[in-house]
Amino acid sequence: MSTGWVQRLRAAIEAAAGSQTVVDADTAWRQVADSDTVRTTLVGPWSAGKSSLIKRLLVEDGSPVPPWLTVSASRETYEIREARSAGFTYVDTPGLGSDERRHDLMALSSVAATDLLVVTVTPQLLGTDVDRLAALVDGTAITPYGGEFFPPGALVVVIAKADMAGVDPVDDLDGFRAMVERKRSAVVTALQRRVRGELPPVIAVIADLGGQHARNPSPSAAAFAEGREWDGVQALRAALAGGQARRLRAAAQVRHWARTGAVALEQATAALAQAQDQQRRAEADRSRVLVLEEELAALDASAASRLRDDIRDEMHSVIMQGGVDSTEQLAEQISERLDSSVAAWHAESTSKLVALARRAQIELTPVAAGIGGRQSDPHIEQFVKHAASPATRGADAQLTEFVAKGLLLADKLQELRLGVNSADVPQHLTEYQSLVDRIHPDAYARTLSLLGIDGVLTDPRYAQELAGLQKHEGVSELISYLRKPGGITSPEHAAKLKNAAHTLRIAADVAPVLLELVHMQQQERASQHLRDKRAQLQLQADGAAKRLAEQILAGGTQSTGWQGQVAELRAALRAGTPGDDELALAAQRGRELAEARGNLDTLLRELAAATSLAD
Repeated sequence: MSTGWVQRLRAAIEAAAGSQTVVDADTAWRQVADSDTVRTTLVGPWSAGKSSLIKRLLVEDGSPVPPWLTVSASRETYEIREARSAGFTYVDTPGLGSDERRHDLMALSSVAATDLLVVTVTPQLLGTDVDRLAALVDGTAITPYGGEFFPPGALVVVIAKADMAGVDPVDDLDGFRAMVERKRSAVVTALQRRVRGELPPVIAVIADLGGQHARNPSPSAAAFAEGREWDGVQALRAALAGGQARRLRAAAQVRHWARTGAVALEQATAALAQAQDQQRRAEADRSRVLVLEEELAALDASAASRLRDDIRDEMHSVIMQGGVDSTEQLAEQISERLDSSVAAWHAESTSKLVALARRAQIELTPVAAGIGGRQSDPHIEQFVKHAASPATRGADAQLTEFVAKGLLLADKLQELRLGVNSADVPQHLTEYQSLVDRIHPDAYARTLSLLGIDGVLTDPRYAQELAGLQKHEGVSELISYLRKPGGITSPEHAAKLKNAAHTLRIAADVAPVLLELVHMQQQERASQHLRDKRAQLQLQADGAAKRLAEQILAGGTQSTGWQGQVAELRAALRAGTPGDDELALAAQRGRELAEARGNLDTLLRELAAATSLAD
């Protein structure tokens, strides 16, 4: 047989199914290649007499019978077993058609990796028996396109248990022989209807008449002397010995790699279909994400524009109302108006972000994710989870606190009235910070952790730990300061005052300008000079409104504002979607897999069309 076929098959299989498939196939073949005997495998239906036939061949060779040949194996526990005898290794396989798919797969692998194949059928010759025989003869049991994988002497058909056909050879030998010939002719005729070319020998055999020696662990050859003339065993032994060992081994090698190629073709076909489906879904998801990003950009622009307009309108409203005489009063009014206005804006805008994220979760997650579908994007899931329950915390770095952080802005603006006068905020913050700076960082961190617990200062469960912490410099003074009324009452209180101070500072900066506008509004008549001045001041007020809007949108150095929310949602949309490079690599891999699969398919077709696999 040509080693060229084997080399071509190995290369095509490795390209289509990977190097590990070739390694596994090499390992399986080594069991045959290293054998110094003719590996002879028996396959057939369960309880078709394979074990009895092996036992009889061993007895005729004068070889010991292994214990497993004296016990009937069940369909569930039967495995491949071997017995060596007189230059042969007989391989008993699980029964085909036993409702155990793994048995059929084991038997088929043995069919390929064997020098000589003996196929047993029952005298009843079921339709499945004929189909199986035809598939072996024309090679379609090895590859989907078939081929001449069994040269003369490599395949023998045995009608086993011929004594079960209805005629007892002891009572009516002539009738038995006539019946055997009818059965043999029926097998030949059935095969001729399905396949062309030379057929394998068909031999009727009685390995153990009536099962007389089934439980005898070591019967002698003399025990079968009575039927040796007509039981077909000698004819079978002659057929098994008729093949050339080297030719059988070379054919087995090609057959083994052809069968491996057929399995690899199935795997490559499935992998290619899966890869193409994944690429289509990835490209579809990418298109959906681009559309969602465009919607997010439009939502972002609209929200930012609306915020700037709302702040400007609130400032104009304060100006038009008048009735204030000091910058402090005007700053207070501005803060109050902005408090509710910005909170309402943020709630509406955040709800639109949540709605967009929920849409993304639906559109980017297949309805039937189990059918090779993309799993739900964890980033989007986390976003929706926290949109429904802002207080929930998680470990996801991108979206765990997406909604919660976005809502902090509204909380800050709603808590401008924190029980501390605006004018006193800098003093309180300075005093508080001076205390914090005196404390060792580790002691401060633990103190903050305890102070975050409601009622910790009066709870006896924490008394001992608090007493230990107060030994550190500054801790006792900090706790005493926080317990004093009229000032900062907690680290959280201090943080909120710092955030509120930003808004108040901008309001205070623009208050003198707005106050002058108020006074000018109260004048019934204004000169052109005053109108010009009003326009100039109005521009300054609008500039302040724009700066305040940008501060709210940015959310400070921690990017907790609107812009941070939009950026995190955009990142969440992109997180589960492949980029251009990934899509290009996937497309390239699909083309390579399609090419490798096509080359293997072409090679198996060429193998089937070859009139001879010999050199």
